[in-house]
Amino acid sequence: MNVELIALGVLVIALGVGVLSLARRFYPRLEFGTETMETIRLLTALIVGLLVLTGLGLIAVGIVVPSAAAHASASLRPR
Repeated sequence: MNVELIALGVLVIALGVGVLSLARRFYPRLEFGTETMETIRLLTALIVGLLVLTGLGLIAVGIVVPSAAAHASASLRPR
């Protein structure tokens, strides 16, 4: 397990959730038309989705890759 990648993944997911909560707090204060607000909400959802998926990917890589690398190096040892 690569702890640095897992910690970075958790940090990125927390950043995505923070962006989402801040956006939901400030949306009512914005004075735009309905089409503009829909666009802002869509862009916010895309940004948060990318952050969460990136965080999940980092966590998955942090868990899977070191064990696969150890398995590959063990198979390369002479018998």
